[in-house]
Amino acid sequence: MIAVAAAGMAACAEEPNEPGSCGDPVPTGTLAPLEEHGFVAHALGSPGGLDQSEPYSNTREAFEASYANGFRAFEVDMILLADGEVLVAHDYREDQYGLPDGTFPTLTRPEAEGLKFEGKYDILFGEDLIELMVDHPDAWFILDTKLGSDTAIATALVGLAPDDSVRDRMVPHLTSEEHVADLAALYPFPERMLAHYRWQGDDAEHLERMERLGIDDIMMSFNYRWNEETQAAMDAAGHHVWVHTPHEPEDIERFRDRGVGAYTDGWLRCGER
Repeated sequence: MIAVAAAGMAACAEEPNEPGSCGDPVPTGTLAPLEEHGFVAHALGSPGGLDQSEPYSNTREAFEASYANGFRAFEVDMILLADGEVLVAHDYREDQYGLPDGTFPTLTRPEAEGLKFEGKYDILFGEDLIELMVDHPDAWFILDTKLGSDTAIATALVGLAPDDSVRDRMVPHLTSEEHVADLAALYPFPERMLAHYRWQGDDAEHLERMERLGIDDIMMSFNYRWNEETQAAMDAAGHHVWVHTPHEPEDIERFRDRGVGAYTDGWLRCGER
């Protein structure tokens, strides 16, 4: 059975029905534990799917391509606008929307409405993200909140969610002890992810705080932070490691074969979520 499945995945990856596609869309299913997912669609993936074209879009089109290819875990970037509304976009990429970099936090919702990523894809807001979560109950959403508005954005999303079945699938990127305490007071998120690029430390420091705070997922850079020693230490502690963001399929395959989760810009091994 394993050989048949592997052959099917290889054929799917080599002969997709469309450029960037694994073939037939993956059917909707039940929610699997976060740690069972090998891939996370970085910034919701890419509209080009496996082609990884137009990354960092955080768009509905990127989500739809990623979901059809089999992703069921999605990382999403968010910024707090000047009027307290949540914008689904990456910080310091305003030039891709025709604006000077650094201006997103100064905008109000009416000023941001109508913006398009690279002139093609409509920008999303907090309620649009919640709509995607409601419509796709088998998907996790990892919250990469930007520019020091971590708790404010999480508070807004918790308020927008219609029920706990949606809130329970929000996975905050953790940035500090204060952030952890704020989130604990806000909502008992079942899954949380320590974001190494936001919360620096060596292996011993990470292991201590993960044990103390009850965190069992950590994400780190694939090329300047991950190493076999760190992986072995996390494995021994029973933690799950995710790396961001390898682009080359051979690098992604290497991490997956090692049992490491991978954030990617839209590439995954077809047939494996």
